[in-house]
Amino acid sequence: MIRPLILLLALAGCVQTGNNGFGAGVGDIAAQRMRFAAEAVCLNNTTRRSQDRAARALNYAVRERDGSAIVYASPGTLTFIRIGPAPEQTFTDEQGTRRKVTGNGCSVGSPAVGTRLANKLAGEILAPRLIDGSDTLLAPLGAGTNVDGGVGFFFSNLAVTLPVARTTFSDPETGEGTAFDHPVILIVHSRPQ
Repeated sequence: MIRPLILLLALAGCVQTGNNGFGAGVGDIAAQRMRFAAEAVCLNNTTRRSQDRAARALNYAVRERDGSAIVYASPGTLTFIRIGPAPEQTFTDEQGTRRKVTGNGCSVGSPAVGTRLANKLAGEILAPRLIDGSDTLLAPLGAGTNVDGGVGFFFSNLAVTLPVARTTFSDPETGEGTAFDHPVILIVHSRPQ
């Protein structure tokens, strides 16, 4: 099962999707920030409390509540971190059984980062752990892509998926907002059901 996952990680960067009209430089900066936050906050910390503590240490300019979730945002790098209830993620295992992953999640994203680059980032943070046999990734259960081309990797203790989120930027003077749909790297530390 490890070889197909590594192959999918290598191919993850091949899916084409735009970056909502942001320039390449903005997308590169946002991608660097996303990769760091996904690893330092979401992947390396397994509880909401430890993820929140790690996110606070990054000194994002904005920290606010969104229902029962906490959202950190950096307008300068167009990135955000969301820690809280995650949307249900599903996959079909090798036996053909539909399984779901639920629980609290930690996601990072940016409207300046499209699916292709987000797939690449997910692969970059998971590949070394797969090759090294890290305890972070126990027992691979499945992998694939969603309808938007975002990759998904499922392990007995962790799921890394790329669902689509909507981010709205509002002009403080006019109150008008512009919405962007974009992938986020969602990491859920739990056991599939």
